[in-house]
Amino acid sequence: MRVLVLWIRCYVISAEEDARWVREETDKLRDCVGVRGLALHRVDTAAVRHVRQWDWCLELQVAEGAANALVRQPAITEFLSGLQLLGTRPAVLALPAAG
Repeated sequence: MRVLVLWIRCYVISAEEDARWVREETDKLRDCVGVRGLALHRVDTAAVRHVRQWDWCLELQVAEGAANALVRQPAITEFLSGLQLLGTRPAVLALPAAG
């Protein structure tokens, strides 16, 4: 199962500061209980006619059915709260395992 967190960059700081903050904060999530893998992606649009809705995507690999428990962990809650405070409009999605 995958948990995706999508958000826009923080515009009250520079793009470089935003990228540094994102990398530092997401690295802390590697050690959360239940995280089997973590990937951070910059998001781009697939088609010129469609506006890009997000700038970042955090992909967390977790055991099937573990998404809810994961997002309640203090480190994840703190990360999501930080995104909200920075005005980045985070969205959290759970996707079943492929196949």
